[in-house]
Amino acid sequence: MTLMEKFSSRLSSIVKIPELRERIIFTLLMFLVARVGTLIPAPGVDVDRLASMASKSDVLSYINMFSGGAFTRISIFSLGIIPYINASIVVSLLVSIIPQLEEIQKEGESGRNRITQWTRYLTIALAIIQGAGVCLWLQSVGLVYNPGISFFVRTITTLTAGTVFLMWVGEQISVKGIGNGVSLIIFLNVISRAPSSVIQTVQKMQGDKFLIPLFVLVAFLATITIAGIVLFQLGQRKIPIHYVGKGFSSKSGIGEKSFIPLRLNTAGVMPVIFASVFMLIPGVIVNALPSDLQLKTTLSIIFGQNHPVYMILYALVIMFFSFFYTALVFDPEKVAENLRQSGGTIPGIRPGEETVEYLEGVAS
Repeated sequence: MTLMEKFSSRLSSIVKIPELRERIIFTLLMFLVARVGTLIPAPGVDVDRLASMASKSDVLSYINMFSGGAFTRISIFSLGIIPYINASIVVSLLVSIIPQLEEIQKEGESGRNRITQWTRYLTIALAIIQGAGVCLWLQSVGLVYNPGISFFVRTITTLTAGTVFLMWVGEQISVKGIGNGVSLIIFLNVISRAPSSVIQTVQKMQGDKFLIPLFVLVAFLATITIAGIVLFQLGQRKIPIHYVGKGFSSKSGIGEKSFIPLRLNTAGVMPVIFASVFMLIPGVIVNALPSDLQLKTTLSIIFGQNHPVYMILYALVIMFFSFFYTALVFDPEKVAENLRQSGGTIPGIRPGEETVEYLEGVAS
């Protein structure tokens, strides 16, 4: 059976499962809604000049990528899902350092619902603040046709409502669709820029034949990289578990053996998303500085995406959020307690604190 035949067979088997088919259709419909929203502009802004400015700025281009092209149109989804990601980072940090919040999170479904609700409230607050920042910047660079209080109120309300709606779409995808809704919305926004990028690349290749081998090389390296990422994402470390209470033979002294499947990439893609949003902050601050300030030029170069300092900081922030998010999604104390209650032990590791330390070391 060829690769295409295997793919067709797998696709047909997926379509035949009613629940999975409904989830896929629901996810695609939510994708359509998210994309349509990027085309609905907020009135009163010179979008042509804004698009021209964004093409010359790394920070604005990055924000525009995360919003799926909505920022250069100042559409209702211009802020994208960024306020929600910021709120999630802040709430996660608070939960990890404030014992009272940590206890609330451990209360089960009700506790997690309270944390989620606080994240939503903080998202609204951050969306208002960021929307006000966008309005101030638009007015400062002369992109607003009729500046004033009415423009502020109208635009902030529109952008905040757009972010709240996108947050709702992401939550609905997580519950009724497939995958993590927020991650899928970010993926959708990023991939939506791919067609225009491919067209621009093809147009450049038509004028310069020397770019064709380079394009083939980049495509080959990209394919190898994606394959490596998929393999790494699917990889897991199996921690052996020995249960002396189940299937135990008094003569042989042999109990039931099992394992804990611990993913190699426990944190998934979230550290990269968090780090990408976090690294927008320096660029936004630099853009807000007066244009005649010499420091602005220097900082703009340093925090450019191709500068070594930016790359090093970006890598360090990703590493930080990798450890941080792994600690959030994987609780070694809870796993160790469950093992103790079920009579399971890791060979060569004592139950209790030693098991917790071992699991922490493996996960990190």
